[in-house]
Amino acid sequence: MKKKTDKPFHKLSIYRKTLIWMILAILVIFLILAVVYSILYTQARIEQLEVQLLSAAQAAVERAETNMDDNNINFVSTHQERGYLSFTAKSTDSIVWLINSKGQIIYHSALPKSARENLEIDEMKLPILSQEMLNTSAINVDGFSELGNYFSLLPQDEQWLTVSYPLSGSYGYGGEIMLHHSLGENRFSFVLGEESLWVSMFIAFVFAIFIIIVLSRNITRPISKIVKTAEDVYHGNLQARVYLKQNSEPLYIHESIEHKEDDIMILVRTMNTLISKWEKQENERDDFTSSISHDLRTPLTSIKGFLGAIRDGTIPEENKQHYLDIVYQEVDRLQKLIENLFDTTTIGKYKELHKTVFDIEYLIQEVISSLNSMINQKSIHINLDCQLTDDELSVVADRDAIQRVIYNILSNAIKYTPDNGFIRVGILPKDEQRVTISIEDDGEGISKEDRTHIFERFFKVNKSRNTEGSGMGLYIARTLLSMHEQSIFVGESSLGGARFTFTLEKTKARKI
Repeated sequence: MKKKTDKPFHKLSIYRKTLIWMILAILVIFLILAVVYSILYTQARIEQLEVQLLSAAQAAVERAETNMDDNNINFVSTHQERGYLSFTAKSTDSIVWLINSKGQIIYHSALPKSARENLEIDEMKLPILSQEMLNTSAINVDGFSELGNYFSLLPQDEQWLTVSYPLSGSYGYGGEIMLHHSLGENRFSFVLGEESLWVSMFIAFVFAIFIIIVLSRNITRPISKIVKTAEDVYHGNLQARVYLKQNSEPLYIHESIEHKEDDIMILVRTMNTLISKWEKQENERDDFTSSISHDLRTPLTSIKGFLGAIRDGTIPEENKQHYLDIVYQEVDRLQKLIENLFDTTTIGKYKELHKTVFDIEYLIQEVISSLNSMINQKSIHINLDCQLTDDELSVVADRDAIQRVIYNILSNAIKYTPDNGFIRVGILPKDEQRVTISIEDDGEGISKEDRTHIFERFFKVNKSRNTEGSGMGLYIARTLLSMHEQSIFVGESSLGGARFTFTLEKTKARKI
């Protein structure tokens, strides 16, 4: 059947959907990592910057102290010392304030407008910091740092890091040097400004996407092939199979596997096996339909011909009974064929067993008696060989089901046994819980190749011969025995033909 290719199928392929979702997932993960990394990176940079600014402030304090009076009020600076403070401001990219012991800013590299507006100006026209703004707690410590706009003295539109290092005094507060460093519009300006960082993250993202594409393609390619094969099967192409590689053989679940496989490979094997079984079942159904059509047509033609001849008076009166007997046999044959047709649809639904205790030898004799007409017609001799005592002949099973099993196997043996042939039915011990029933003949036997399929539905040993039957008898026998949790085997008989053996559960109970 010609394959269909639909554009929507490719647009909605699992590969594309999986790839999109994976890319989105990777993007979200990278965004989360970027936020976390930004927080950690910014914190680390601020701590590093704090150490650098405190170190610069300490160095500036050591230079400034040599140019302060005894009370650290006035800064008797030379041009060189002021240049050093200016250099500190430029090298650290900070605003430097030198504050004396009275809280006056006696030197500044810059004084923002917000500071001029919020600070008082004393009689000496020097900005003076309030008591709370001074680092009075830093008399005997190495300095302090603070994030913010420092009491609204610094521009509000930027984030600031302020560090302070104290001047040494004879007693009490001796002054300090403050460095105000701008962090930019927000604390993450460090990260935003690191171009190499973002380039690295972009390269990592692209590399991750490449890996995802490769991995997702390896994962979804078999699934896409399974979906495409399923679509072909849906449109009636039962010869479709899942091929993982071009010019490779399809994999089946019954093949030996030397190494462990993942779920996708098992799914591929299962898919191919299911399609193969479905194709085989359809072929068997077609063979069965063809065979049963022939088997039904033949007796119907005979019946119609004989009845027409009887009705038209073509057959003499003295021969009518003979031909009526033939018609009866053909009707009986039709009935058996129709029963097999019914079995085809009902045997799978036969789930409930009605087990009883019965004598297996007596049941076998009943079946042999029911087949006497076939046995006598071919002059076949049947020998019933029982190797069990009377107490061991009681079995537990569904009597009607086991009768059907024996009937199917024995009638099959009669069919393939030549005229004047020999059939041996044995009742043998198996073990303490089971007995063995064997039925063997001296017919042509069954080849080793056919033995592997003999219990399959619709299977006939010789399809080239238009033999009677539907190929359901042995399948029904095996199914009924499986429901009893018992086994059936086929092999070569010592008589030269086929030998069928099956087991039954025995009991010590009294025979009924």
